[in-house]
Amino acid sequence: MDSKDKIVQVAFNLFLQKGYRDVSLREIVDEVGLTKGAFYHYFKGKEQLFTEVVDHYFLSLSDYIYDQLPKTHLKAFMTGYLELLTGQIERISQEAEKKGNTISLSYYYLAFDALRILPDFGTKIREVYLREEKAWMEVIDHAKESGEIKSSVDSHHLAKLFISANDGLGMHMILENRLDQLSKEIISVWTSLYKLIKA
Repeated sequence: MDSKDKIVQVAFNLFLQKGYRDVSLREIVDEVGLTKGAFYHYFKGKEQLFTEVVDHYFLSLSDYIYDQLPKTHLKAFMTGYLELLTGQIERISQEAEKKGNTISLSYYYLAFDALRILPDFGTKIREVYLREEKAWMEVIDHAKESGEIKSSVDSHHLAKLFISANDGLGMHMILENRLDQLSKEIISVWTSLYKLIKA
């Protein structure tokens, strides 16, 4: 892991533990084991570092997942999504656990910090959602055309149902500290929805 990646990882864990405002640049630098001069080689300051953390741990995860998925079969899309999501959650959780943190409500608190601190975060989150919606609509349209599913429900609305089930269950599992069961819960709900529309 290069120094820039290490800074981002350490900052993520500190922000997760304390929140953006309660983490000093000195703490980050000391934890990484760099001088301030070395830090400034990579980042202009704490806000730019926070932007990088948010991009890495919030915004780019969805794009990574959707770019890897098959778009020709809804069932394969759903299964592939959950495999990749589980892998990403495990990776982030392991990073956090090394520092004694857990992925819990603190993860959502960071998103709210980002909404307050980073002026374009809300726009970026909206763009991520629209890309997710487009990916789901594409695979749902294909599934209708191929005869995999049969539904009079608009593809846009079906896409929203799948995404909302995922997002809602994610929040629910975090609130109950059951993130390890998220994939099982999502596949259960998605499978029920799939059965309703399967040809």
